[in-house]
Amino acid sequence: MRSVVLAGLLASCGRYATAQTGIPSVSDFDWSTVKPSTSLDYTTCYASYKCAKLSVPLDWLEPSAANSTARVTIAITTLPAVVPESDPSFGGTIIINPGGPGGSGVEYVLESGTLLQGIADGTKHYEILSFDPRGVGLTEPKGDCYNDEFSRAVTTVELRAMGPLDSGLNVVDKQTSLYGAYGSLCEAGPEILAYMSTASVARDMVEIVDKIDELRNQNSTLKSSKVPRIQYWGLSYGTVLGNYFASMFPGRVGRMVLEGVVDIHDWNAGEWAKNLQDTLKVYDIFWTSCFEAGPKCALYQPNDTSPDAIRHRVEAFLDDLDAAPAQYVSKSSIEEITKADAIYLILQALYQPQQLFPTAATLLAEAMAGNFTLLHRALALPTPADSCLAAPKETYTWTADAMAAIACGDAASQAGLSTPAFLSYLAQQKATAGAFAAWWARVRLGCKGWRVRPAYRFEGPFTTPRADPSVASSAEGRPAAPLLFLSSLYDPATPRANAVAMAAEHAGAGVLVLDGAGHGTQGTPSRCRDSYLRRYLESGVVPPEGTVCEADCIPFQDCPQVAWRKRGLGGASGLEGFRRRWAPL
Repeated sequence: MRSVVLAGLLASCGRYATAQTGIPSVSDFDWSTVKPSTSLDYTTCYASYKCAKLSVPLDWLEPSAANSTARVTIAITTLPAVVPESDPSFGGTIIINPGGPGGSGVEYVLESGTLLQGIADGTKHYEILSFDPRGVGLTEPKGDCYNDEFSRAVTTVELRAMGPLDSGLNVVDKQTSLYGAYGSLCEAGPEILAYMSTASVARDMVEIVDKIDELRNQNSTLKSSKVPRIQYWGLSYGTVLGNYFASMFPGRVGRMVLEGVVDIHDWNAGEWAKNLQDTLKVYDIFWTSCFEAGPKCALYQPNDTSPDAIRHRVEAFLDDLDAAPAQYVSKSSIEEITKADAIYLILQALYQPQQLFPTAATLLAEAMAGNFTLLHRALALPTPADSCLAAPKETYTWTADAMAAIACGDAASQAGLSTPAFLSYLAQQKATAGAFAAWWARVRLGCKGWRVRPAYRFEGPFTTPRADPSVASSAEGRPAAPLLFLSSLYDPATPRANAVAMAAEHAGAGVLVLDGAGHGTQGTPSRCRDSYLRRYLESGVVPPEGTVCEADCIPFQDCPQVAWRKRGLGGASGLEGFRRRWAPL
């Protein structure tokens, strides 16, 4: 369940909103009661949501795809709008994607749909839809290379035991070998692994949009002659999916918000070199915000005179762990806690400062006092209960397999990446992001061993023509509105420079920046950001060039409007925020 093949815990944005209780879990509904259909045949689920299984062709490139018996069943969950669809203020459907790659859209909409709906709703009111992409979560067939939780856990343990990639050539050679074996395992795995590319999922989204329109026309006395267009909000890897969709089907774009932006050319090249430019800036903000928070930060001491005093004390502790790892005994298991473990958890906290900086400070302070219990729990290492018992059927354990199929499949093959070339890449990443680079570099090394090539791969051009709202009723190959790119000022995984660069390739696109730190912006409240998003969704108008919004809260300080979510790295209060799987995007 907690495999870290190619990465580990799933990092997506946490959420904020007015406090809510009773957020449903994926396992709260029996999906076996939902029958696959080529139409959007909804069933009430999770009390107030709608669920469906949409049947689509396995291979969109097959000439007779529509009639093919080789199918994928896409799990879809929708949060209805707060007004009936017949209400004049109904704004249609916004499709959301959580990133990953390999993140579960079903889980995302359950945990964050209400929040995102609250941000989007103004004079217009929207329903929020997400889905598990091919091979992911509840969508079938599943992209699981192992189908064996014990074997999956063994790989996790082996990778951790080898140590971080910057430990020396011997570690690089060992991990290269293990990833090669993993690639062979997946090569002999399920057929769906060759059909999980972002291009295939983008085509699936066209089908979803068409089926939404078909259902809406069936339920309305006023039939629409307009070609259906997507309203989309993608986070992190979701910006890759959005960029693919807009570039492949520009005439099907209505509104498109791309947040926490991936450089699409770096993604398709498989180089993973344009992500960590601002990581150390967010790391600096951890120490600065801790110092400014004073006693509210568990690492602060009364005699500290600067952020560097805290930083030097903690980094000296980490160096001690590097020289002599801590011993930890839990029931019948033993572990060593290393500097690499602590770096891993700090990296997770950088994704969502508002939510996880306080917890990271507490974990480190407890460890420095000799209590490693919280840090060990946050690592979420495999246990006998995880590995030897059958996982519940709703449990999504193959996140890393899905990530490899999507990321490595989209990318140019890395099979020819030599060890000297990888070491050069690792050195460049270390010069940019320090000790955090070793975790990131595992993704590219993992792709070196990946062998499954996708049946459908789009290589560009990644661009859209100038939007023309007047053609909203026809498919003229133009978006109905320009794209909107959204970024934190300092993002540890998708730097603001990516948003600026990608916007330049889409005519008329806008860039909105939130003056804060973290991966994306959803984990940080901002009334300014929300107002610009609502205006864009309602009218298609992007913010003026150079617009920067203030955040309503800062890390370690009280923020009454925040209610932490369970979602990924970001949303959870306490340890749960660290105990999810981590994927870089």
